[in-house]
Amino acid sequence: MAGRQAAGPETYETNLVRSMAALDCNDELHLFCLSREAASALGIQQENVRYHILWPRLRWVSIPFSLPAELLAHRLDIVHATLIPPPVSPVNYVFTLHDLTSFQNPEYYPPLIRWRLNQAISRGLSKARRILCVSTFVRDQVHETFGIPLERLVVIHHGVAEQFRPVPQAQARLLLFQKYGLSRPFLLFVGQMKARKNILRILEAFGRFRRETITDTTLVLVGRRGHTSEGIDETIQRLQLEYDVLELGHVPAEDLPALYSAAEMFVFPSLLEGFGLPVLEAMACDTPVITSNVSALPEVAGDAALLVNPLSVEELADAIRSLHSDGLLRQRLKEKGLARANQFSWAQTARETRNAYRGALDHA
Repeated sequence: MAGRQAAGPETYETNLVRSMAALDCNDELHLFCLSREAASALGIQQENVRYHILWPRLRWVSIPFSLPAELLAHRLDIVHATLIPPPVSPVNYVFTLHDLTSFQNPEYYPPLIRWRLNQAISRGLSKARRILCVSTFVRDQVHETFGIPLERLVVIHHGVAEQFRPVPQAQARLLLFQKYGLSRPFLLFVGQMKARKNILRILEAFGRFRRETITDTTLVLVGRRGHTSEGIDETIQRLQLEYDVLELGHVPAEDLPALYSAAEMFVFPSLLEGFGLPVLEAMACDTPVITSNVSALPEVAGDAALLVNPLSVEELADAIRSLHSDGLLRQRLKEKGLARANQFSWAQTARETRNAYRGALDHA
């Protein structure tokens, strides 16, 4: 997914690979990419890292046909499938499972994509030596749904990249005004604009907050629209929020710390997350967070965020209003958030992933 503006999966791959390459060890890393743009996005240039560009670029062709031949040719010890496991692999592999959404919430996917994902994930669950689960929530779901033995399931959390740190307010606001014309106080959402991200209820809660308070606060939405983003424009128009909602689409990664840091709060009431990395990114930038009390989000946020029922517009609006009006609450969440984010690092993710490779090899 590197270089494809693919949100969480791209963030995971990019940071994991860079942190693996930075480990003090003699491992030789072979990176199989779908394009030269992907290799460029990873940007690692060192002797023990080798790139291989698969042909053709179409994932559903190159992974079943080109990849197995390449794996065999380079005599590898272990393969890590970070999103889509190969249908045929001459080498033992580990497989990262981000979530089971395509199984449990099929309405979030077009039928053909859902079928392909479910086939690939099922294959990975049955054949992988180790299944790397991004949260305890995902591990427990896999164990209960598919009966996978716990010894094959390894929980390895995501990390927080070093770029996510508080940006001085004056500096952040100047950048955002110059680049995006953003000058008003704002609430922030970062993530793909999909149905499971709960965008419509965010808009409803924000509309209620605006009606009940005297404020010129705006709502900034960062992320590309997905295939289940219907109803956003209609909701904005119905709530008469055309001048109060700013949709930025995909923004460069280097601008995210300024956006997080300048935001009054980060609002992320997702309906389902295997992890929920934006929560930690916001915390690392000293921004108070509102998120959901379901799926992996309580595991990630701990006691450092306001947790709400994502199905309740009223509860979300109340949380926004409380955080807006209560300076002591904002400060307390900022302090707890920074401490929480400091518990997660990509270096630790890389070390634990390498240990999982060793465990897979020992039981090969």
